[in-house]
Amino acid sequence: MNAHTISLTAVTVSLALLTGGCTAPTQQATRPGDAPLSPEPTTPIDWLTTSTFSPTFSVRDTESSLGPYDALLKELTLNDLVRMHGHACDGLVTAAAAFRVGLDELYPQGVIDRTDTGCLTNNSPCFGDVAAYLTGGRIRFGTQKIDPSMGSRFLIHRFSTQETVEVALRPGLFPEALRELETKVRGGHCTQQELLACQAAQWAFARGLLQRPLTESFTIRRLPEFVWTPDVYSQRGRRGDIINRDWAR
Repeated sequence: MNAHTISLTAVTVSLALLTGGCTAPTQQATRPGDAPLSPEPTTPIDWLTTSTFSPTFSVRDTESSLGPYDALLKELTLNDLVRMHGHACDGLVTAAAAFRVGLDELYPQGVIDRTDTGCLTNNSPCFGDVAAYLTGGRIRFGTQKIDPSMGSRFLIHRFSTQETVEVALRPGLFPEALRELETKVRGGHCTQQELLACQAAQWAFARGLLQRPLTESFTIRRLPEFVWTPDVYSQRGRRGDIINRDWAR
């Protein structure tokens, strides 16, 4: 796959890309209560975790609502993100890959402290969910920020060191034809063939990200002048489950 473009024509010709390890959408609509349960309903795509450059994350949290740091780490995969977010998608893969690049810079030892990290993304449900899950950032605690103008850029902030990095999808990497098709589908004026072609192209793009080193798809830069200012939120409060994180055992 070319690193800078994906042929939408080729994707449209072969909608088999939709199945690249996942199940194509059913042609017969069912109500949620009528749908049969799958043994693994939240992990439909095998290449999410088997691709060569699929990111994983080691995270540290506190051990209880008022306890110190947990002695054990958690290992997170893209499948964990799918379970939290609700579905696999190109936005989820893009955000996870971007955060892997940025978190490597802020946590060179490899362990992410989810009590010490903030995030800023656009208002995409995919980007925002991934950001919150991987960093522990929440709007209600002033540690997650939203800026609709961010596009495919991501800011990650480490509070204890006041370090901030910006990770961005490299210019020209996202296919313009796919962007145009997504706009049409979002507008609600598309044919079923266009919807399926859009899904197929999204899968192809996501899969392509995981088939090459993540730094080939993203740029990263430090922002030494950045000052973290929480978004305005009337119900913002103190995060209670980290106040005793430094207590010795």
